[in-house]
Amino acid sequence: MTDERKEGGLALFDMDGTLLPWDTQYVFSCFVVRRHPWRRLLLLFYLACLPLFFLGIWDETRMKRAFLCYLWRLPAETVLQYGREFAGLAEAWIYPELRERLQKHREEGDACVMVSASPSFYTEPLGRLLGFDAVLGTDVVLDGRMPLMPELPLGNNKGKVKVERLRSMGLLPEQGVRKDSIAYSDSAADIPMLLACRRQVLVNPSRNLKKDARLAGAECLYPPSPWRSPQEKKWKIVLFVMGMISIKDK
Repeated sequence: MTDERKEGGLALFDMDGTLLPWDTQYVFSCFVVRRHPWRRLLLLFYLACLPLFFLGIWDETRMKRAFLCYLWRLPAETVLQYGREFAGLAEAWIYPELRERLQKHREEGDACVMVSASPSFYTEPLGRLLGFDAVLGTDVVLDGRMPLMPELPLGNNKGKVKVERLRSMGLLPEQGVRKDSIAYSDSAADIPMLLACRRQVLVNPSRNLKKDARLAGAECLYPPSPWRSPQEKKWKIVLFVMGMISIKDK
């Protein structure tokens, strides 16, 4: 954490769906396979693993490891380079409203932390570009060439794991709520993080999230998304994979 600004509160930001509209884990996989088209075949391994998840044999952490199969045999240095390049692209996709909120928190001296379930090899460089004081992503072991299922030494940084890591850093109390804190998220998976903060901001929340009684009184933001319907979102992703549009095209 930096000590350059006056001491303030704590502002926590989820990334996918909150700071920017896209599921970056999927978009980053597209970013890689567009450079190595044959790697689309590796994702068949992930699809073959799905029944293990639906049967309750594998959990989300193991499935995330399986999804990263598209990186198989890539040198760790290449993965890091792709992460930096992708972060440079993703920086342009940030919702203007959320960028303004982040800047305001920084000006007020709040410690700003991006907390994401996405891999740290691109969340960390993106967080640096955006000026965050700290970034907590899903850490992936990068050592030599990538295995088919990379290790996640701290597990999947999602749900309660986010809160546990923030507590281990002394940013959240072991019990109760930090008074001078605010959390931004679009996802029900982040309810533990939202409830650990005094104030909550829901970004384009689903109807169920907005109606959750535990979040009564939460502020809601509705930044315009680059799609008008879930169907448009899906075909834009398909066109991006085919190299026919930029992900930020309207």
